[in-house]
Amino acid sequence: MPISVIAVSPVALDQAGIASTSELPQLVPGLTFNPAGEAKLNSFNVRGVGTYALTATLESSVGVAVDGVPLARVGGSITDMVDVERVEVLKGPQGMLFGKNATAGLISIVNRKPEIGTTGGAFNVEYGSHNELNIDGVANVALGDKAALRVTAWKYGHDGFIEGPDGQDYNQKNSYGIRAGLTIEPAPDVTVTIIGQYDGRDERANANTHRLFTATTPFGIIVENWARSRGITPGPRNEQGEFFASPYAKGNNYYLTGLVDADLGGGYTLSSVSSYRSVSVEGHMDPFVTSSPLLHLTRLEDREDYDQFTQELRIASPSEKPLSFVAGLFYYQFKVKDVQDQNFFGLVQPGISNFYRVNTVTDKLRNVAAFGELTYRVTPGLRLIGGIRISNDRTSATFDRARVGTDTGIIPGNVPVFSYATKRVSYDAVSYRFGAQFDVAPDVMLYATASRGYKGPGFNLTQTSTPASIIDDARVAPEIAKSYEIGIKSQFFDRRLTFNLTAFDSTFDNFQTTVGLPTNPPTFVIQNAGQLKSTGVELEINARPAQGLSLGLNGAYIDARYTDFDNAACYYNEPTLPAGSPLAPGVCVGGVQTLDGWSLAVSPKWSFNASARYEAPISPDFSAFVNATYSWRSSVVYEARRDPLEVQNGYGFANLNIGFKTADDNISVALYVRNLFDEHFVSRVRQEFGVYYQAPAYEARRRIGIQLSGKF
Repeated sequence: MPISVIAVSPVALDQAGIASTSELPQLVPGLTFNPAGEAKLNSFNVRGVGTYALTATLESSVGVAVDGVPLARVGGSITDMVDVERVEVLKGPQGMLFGKNATAGLISIVNRKPEIGTTGGAFNVEYGSHNELNIDGVANVALGDKAALRVTAWKYGHDGFIEGPDGQDYNQKNSYGIRAGLTIEPAPDVTVTIIGQYDGRDERANANTHRLFTATTPFGIIVENWARSRGITPGPRNEQGEFFASPYAKGNNYYLTGLVDADLGGGYTLSSVSSYRSVSVEGHMDPFVTSSPLLHLTRLEDREDYDQFTQELRIASPSEKPLSFVAGLFYYQFKVKDVQDQNFFGLVQPGISNFYRVNTVTDKLRNVAAFGELTYRVTPGLRLIGGIRISNDRTSATFDRARVGTDTGIIPGNVPVFSYATKRVSYDAVSYRFGAQFDVAPDVMLYATASRGYKGPGFNLTQTSTPASIIDDARVAPEIAKSYEIGIKSQFFDRRLTFNLTAFDSTFDNFQTTVGLPTNPPTFVIQNAGQLKSTGVELEINARPAQGLSLGLNGAYIDARYTDFDNAACYYNEPTLPAGSPLAPGVCVGGVQTLDGWSLAVSPKWSFNASARYEAPISPDFSAFVNATYSWRSSVVYEARRDPLEVQNGYGFANLNIGFKTADDNISVALYVRNLFDEHFVSRVRQEFGVYYQAPAYEARRRIGIQLSGKF
């Protein structure tokens, strides 16, 4: 495959204790996960690029696909990975063959399908620190010789580790799900698979803690004085939560997918993928992180519901012919409704008083596309590749802010009651990829590609929208990525050594992002940030130097930075120049700053993951094993505004598994230690009113437990 891709096997996921898509960065350099206070705002970055947008009206620059079906929003893609066949992280624009364009990259999850002619199953139980209890099981049942049923179920969870003011522990995990698949062969050359899944979560989550007090504003002083009066000492290791509105996160995800593969003869295959998905995520957070009677929210609840339907038809020719191809048609229908209840009161500042508003944002999108990719064998070792995708997006959105109850006092200008409906936008786009592959030797391939990716238009409609902040019919222009890549994929010594190396250069025009306006309280708008670039090198090495010993090293150097972003929000207490002064990096002029030349947020320049496993027989019936992994990331700034106090220094942590298993592989028992050396870090730092908050990470603590796995 002439692209940069990291394939993660189920064995690697199990050995590293990876259960969720949010934990994949532990195994994939160049991939980062950005948690937020609300599930709908969670996001991924690939090669430093992602989307952090406070709106339901934008897609993500990093796509997620399950069984070939692209997911509409990230809120439904932070899921547990159970009974998977493989996970692939594809880097760079992926608009050709994966159903919907993703300008930065794609996470592709392929679940195991029912196996005809096989009856059996497997189970896994883990128990450890913080009452971490993970249970999953699968049963595959042969239904004659032409059909099979596969059922997978799981429940994952652990106690919270943030002490709340109500005596409860927060940032717990409680997720669960069930998936059932039926595969039948109604004819010798036809296979039909139907997959249905429900998964959900119900957690006391999204609790932040105080990291640093620097405020000189009335808001920040209220927060600091109240926190100190309650015995809270801010700091990087503070795990005492302080909030009035108890945080929580819930989600329900239903989907039904139908897969049909038909052999047309002569090596031609026709495939159909039909899918319907319904996702509901909701949460409650306290952005002020205080229970002070002078400054807090009685309610800030957000619920996002979306439905999507996709249909794809694809035909593939025999791959061994001089000219081979894949071609298809794609249809995508999506609608979302995002409702936020806000109830502010007791805000001690002139011009702000009690108000209660319900904000509703809706978005509808229809996408149709035709695509095709050709591979032409010029010689047995030289192949030319060319592909194109022609897409049409048609989208519209609405915003409504309604008053609930009676207002008291003066209402701030950024929460007026109003409604707005956009005009319908239709946009045609062309994506492409072309390149060449050359086999230098039987197991050594060089490749080069050039590609253009596209992410559709959106709308500047956020929960803090005002009439003044909506301009040009609220349109946000499409995001366009152009990427060039060269690489080598190779294997040596009877395929006992794998060496892959990739170099890339990508440019993103009209990058879609959130910008904070200099208002109080803040107003957030969605804008195009001009241009950014991502350049770097990625390395993958896997070796089996001796019987039972396997070693792995994946690494990335990524230089991702803005090249044209002159309307970025300033950070708190940033040095200022008089209005009208030329923009310069690191200074605020008229409430905005330029980020030209600055690195992207949440983009470590260096990252690597290393692994080692040794297994040896200790008797005719048993073997012992030890498995170690280490993940390291260099320092990052958590917010685009480049506040030097919103920084996480570089960190790394090790995991260790020691155990034994039966010779037939049916039973395995292991002792595991996650974060062996108790390395500390946080998953996010942010600032409001001069008070700095952080999101403590569950992975930033040593956890010890035992794992029992079996097959039957």
